[in-house]
Amino acid sequence: MLSKQSIRKEVTIYLNGEIINKDEMIEISKDFSEKEEARFRKMIKQGGNLKVGENRYEIVRNENKTRNSKGDYESPFKQQFVDDYE
Repeated sequence: MLSKQSIRKEVTIYLNGEIINKDEMIEISKDFSEKEEARFRKMIKQGGNLKVGENRYEIVRNENKTRNSKGDYESPFKQQFVDDYE
């Protein structure tokens, strides 16, 4: 079963095209198998679409921070060196 902590505030979950809140999602997740729950948790982290049983879920992440290829957060400011101004 999913917990409230597993569904972060930057995540929006759509069930068959309609927005669903945390409490409703937690209730639905009680019927998930371990495999379905693990897949759903992965999709919460990265966003995307998946189908569990007859239900279609769309998970949208509203993340403002950009990540580099290593998965670390990028600084919004480019580092400039003193040599660039000489």
